[in-house]
Amino acid sequence: MENIKHLGIIMDGNRRWAEKASLQRFKGHDIGAEVFVNTCDWCIKEKIEYLTVYAFSTENWKRTKEEIVHIFKLLEKFFTEKIDLCIERGIKIKVIGERDNLAKKDILIIENAEKQTEICKNLKVQIALSYGGRNEIIRAVKKIAGDVLSTKILIKNIDEDIFEQYLDTAGIPDVDLVIRTGGAENRRLSNFLPWQTVYSELYFSEILWPDFSKDEFDKALTYYHSVPHKAGK
Repeated sequence: MENIKHLGIIMDGNRRWAEKASLQRFKGHDIGAEVFVNTCDWCIKEKIEYLTVYAFSTENWKRTKEEIVHIFKLLEKFFTEKIDLCIERGIKIKVIGERDNLAKKDILIIENAEKQTEICKNLKVQIALSYGGRNEIIRAVKKIAGDVLSTKILIKNIDEDIFEQYLDTAGIPDVDLVIRTGGAENRRLSNFLPWQTVYSELYFSEILWPDFSKDEFDKALTYYHSVPHKAGK
C-alpha cells in the first residue's frame, strides 16, 4: 500500500458553519484553527511527512475588512501561542505565498515562527497565506527571467526540475492527496498549488471544515488507498 507523503487541504466552510450556528461569519475561523492543530497530530500519527493547508488566498483580500482583520489576528495568535506546541510535537512551519501584502509585524511574526521550528522533523507544514497558484507561477517566471538576464542560468537548460526550484514549495514533493471540505458547493481546487497537484488524487468532503474529524480524515485516506496510483513524471 502506497503511503501518503504530502497531503494538501483546502479548508473550506468556516463561514457557512458560523452562519448555521447563528454566529458572525468570521467566527468559524476560530474553530477551524483548532481543527487544523488536530489535523497536524493526525498526520504525524499516519507518518505523513508534509501537510500544506490553504489558509488565505489572494482572492480572500476581497473579503470584508472586519473578517480579514479577524483572520490575521487569529494567525498572529497561532504563530505566537502555538509555536511551543509545534516545537514539542516536531512540527516545522513554513509560510508560502505573496508576502508583499502582509503587514510588517505579521511578516516578522511569521519569520520568527519559521526560524524557531526549522529543526523540527516530524511534520513539515506549509501554510498557504496570501497565496494563489497562478501568482506563484508568475513570481517564479519573474525570478527565472532575472537569473537568465544575469546569466545565472541558460534558457536552454530550463526544465521542470529547474522550474520547481523557483516555486514556493521548492524541495517539497508533489501533493499525493488533496482534501477539500465544504460539500458540493465547491468541487474545484480554487487556485491551490496548480503545478504541484497535477497528479494528485482529489477527495471532496461534504463536511464543513470546523466539523472535520478524525473519522472524516480516515475516510479520505481510505479513499486514497482504494484507488490505483499511476506514476507521474
